[in-house]
Amino acid sequence: MENVRAFGIVHGLSELATVLSHEPKDLVGDETSAEAIRKGGFRLRFASAKPVEELRAFLDGTLFLQSLELFRADGEAPPAPEATLGMPQPADRQAAKALPKDSAEYGQPAQSMISVNVDKLDRLMDLVGEMVIAEAMVTQNPDLKGLQLDRFNKAAQLLHKITSELQDAVMSIRMVPLTATFQKMHRIVRDMSRNLGKEVRLRLVGEETEVDKNVIQHISDPLMHLIRNAIDHGIEPPADRQKAGKPAFGTVTLEAKNAGGDVYVLIKDDGRGLSKAKLLAKARENGLLAKPESEMSDKEIFGLIFLPGFSTKDSISEYSGRGVGMDVVSSNLSQIGGVISVDSEEGSGTTIMLKIPLTLAIIDGMTIRVGSSRYTVPTASIVQSFRPAGTDIIRDPDGNEMILVRGRCYSIVRLHELYGVRSDTSSFTEGILVMVEHDGAAYCLFADELLGQQQVVVKALPEYIKRMGNIRGLAGCTLLGDGSISLILDTGALNGAIR
Repeated sequence: MENVRAFGIVHGLSELATVLSHEPKDLVGDETSAEAIRKGGFRLRFASAKPVEELRAFLDGTLFLQSLELFRADGEAPPAPEATLGMPQPADRQAAKALPKDSAEYGQPAQSMISVNVDKLDRLMDLVGEMVIAEAMVTQNPDLKGLQLDRFNKAAQLLHKITSELQDAVMSIRMVPLTATFQKMHRIVRDMSRNLGKEVRLRLVGEETEVDKNVIQHISDPLMHLIRNAIDHGIEPPADRQKAGKPAFGTVTLEAKNAGGDVYVLIKDDGRGLSKAKLLAKARENGLLAKPESEMSDKEIFGLIFLPGFSTKDSISEYSGRGVGMDVVSSNLSQIGGVISVDSEEGSGTTIMLKIPLTLAIIDGMTIRVGSSRYTVPTASIVQSFRPAGTDIIRDPDGNEMILVRGRCYSIVRLHELYGVRSDTSSFTEGILVMVEHDGAAYCLFADELLGQQQVVVKALPEYIKRMGNIRGLAGCTLLGDGSISLILDTGALNGAIR
């Protein structure tokens, strides 16, 4: 991907400078350019009136950058620095003077930006998380219950304000735009179009959207697989498209947008779409149907493509039939709390939506109590909480409990039964129902009481607990202010487990 990253540098630098020349010259059409950069580096000449530290900071942000040498060419006006990526100083440029980090001697202010190792940012984020826990342990200390402490409460509010601002600052430092990840898809589209004899254009929308650096590392490969899948399975050959009244070239759109504490990434194509009949036939052939076909919704039918071993391709090629399917994409997203869904119209195209969290470290959650156990529900998933009347409880023909709210029926999940916990009450009129929504589907959780809302630090479940099984619907755990452990519920996985 060296030439793709070099192309991204040239494209991004055009907003800061005038690009004069670069070697290799043909980054997109010449397939040997990647090997040339790998062996000899990428040399770029440009002219810019921007401060040197701003230019250096941009170049330092290049992914997998091995080394960077920035030179000012002598005797030229305006000054045209020369940047060499992964390449020693050329012999014919011995007279060029390397720009120091502090470029005050050139009339520029001292550098105000630095590069920081990601491991240090991870450590800083861990410390902020521990500070959030320590703050909760102080402000929610059981020894303070019943005491009138006005000055302590004011100090605690100030501490909470500072902690929240520090957390926001650290998270903003870790945020990086999706630009580099999106830009490298151009090469994939171009190569596949040429090899498959198709005409495909890639359209990028919202590439400046920022997410946590760790999140980007987890979605890069799934995005690449989905783009390849859209071109191979979705986009038709030019002749077929013209017969269907479509333009000869197909369009794949890669879009990103913010929505609260999540980022939505959409991969759209205007190809042939998914055939529900073909999906059902393939699932029936492989024995993958878990319920009668007549009872399956469109969303459930499209969701069949995420089952392990499912493929609609009969032949093996460079891009399909290799045993690596959409189930791998789905499992990779699940590791970071992401969700994938498909919507398609046969003959018109397919839209695949990835819902991924902005960060993996700290979330806002509502803590609920079930007997002596504590559970945390992400605040973003909660619709409302209420105590129902006995007349609102109904049962479906299969005997499942449901609640009638404003004319709609919602399933009820008794957490004490699901996880084998001894509860204080089994009556809905004495406990509390928390309605949660995930990916358009809503249901209610039954708990003994609400304990309150707070920010919690997400910790992975210990390996020995994972090996014990019965962890469906659990995304992790956290430490509460009183020192107790609370299990964080995964509302998406929990909904899937009860269906």
